[in-house]
Amino acid sequence: MSLNISETDKKTAAACLVAFAFMLFGMVVLELIMNAALEGNNPADDFLRKSNLGYVMPYFLAYLVIGGVGFVGVVGLVRTYGSSTNRKLAADVVKLTALAYFAINYWLWSAMWVVQHKLTLLTDTPSNPPEWVQQAYDAADSFWALAGWGGFAPSVVMFLGLAFLMARGARLLPRSAALLFLLIGVTRFVLLVYIGLTGFKVLNDNRQGLV
Repeated sequence: MSLNISETDKKTAAACLVAFAFMLFGMVVLELIMNAALEGNNPADDFLRKSNLGYVMPYFLAYLVIGGVGFVGVVGLVRTYGSSTNRKLAADVVKLTALAYFAINYWLWSAMWVVQHKLTLLTDTPSNPPEWVQQAYDAADSFWALAGWGGFAPSVVMFLGLAFLMARGARLLPRSAALLFLLIGVTRFVLLVYIGLTGFKVLNDNRQGLV
């Protein structure tokens, strides 16, 4: 029975990871389309859009679901490749950093849409909000940085840990995936160093990148 359960867990984790990859790619494409369509809009337009719960809720639910599916997939992957005695520490580190990564980069990110929507409810006229409401809304933009920068360290450790776990597999596919995770982890660390050296001149919009 345990073998059947183990095989089911593997299939579930694989399905979640595939779904996570496709949903994440879909969100990236959607964001690119939306950013192109909204290019040139002013802060007042953004405030008006966020006052519409019908606009905010799909984003909230999308990142909520994507984060959950990705987390289940990563935990399943760790269970598959981190079960041996000499990899227990690495497996625990990856699981904990995965929890931090998805909680910050996806679930906190998801909640920020609702937080800004709540701020728009401070006025009865979203098309012409009082100055103090607009200032509070603009100040809340800084919290988007928590989702981007807060999840940076957990993501690097998680990807490098996954690379370590999967590189010890005997088959070609896990080793190839390990190389991919290694490249992702190293790339994110190099990006952080680059941003620091260039004086934070890139990623000016806290809602762009580092997701």
